[in-house]
Amino acid sequence: MERSAVWERVSEICRDVFNNRDLTITEGTTAADIAEWDSLTHLSLIDELERQFHVTFTLDEVSESKDLGELMEALMKHIKEK
Repeated sequence: MERSAVWERVSEICRDVFNNRDLTITEGTTAADIAEWDSLTHLSLIDELERQFHVTFTLDEVSESKDLGELMEALMKHIKEK
């Protein structure tokens, strides 16, 4: 799957999880940039990404990703390993 197609799906998932259809995100977006992004929605985001892409993130990937770009890197790694 192409990175651009994955990013489009990730963007849609973020809009759904954060319940904001107008949300604009970049790979540099962090929890501090989105008012609705707290620890619970972070877990919801991880869960939805895992479900949609049929991957499982490691605890380190979840806890050490500082922004959506780092999470995207982990996601792409898992997609390529499938």
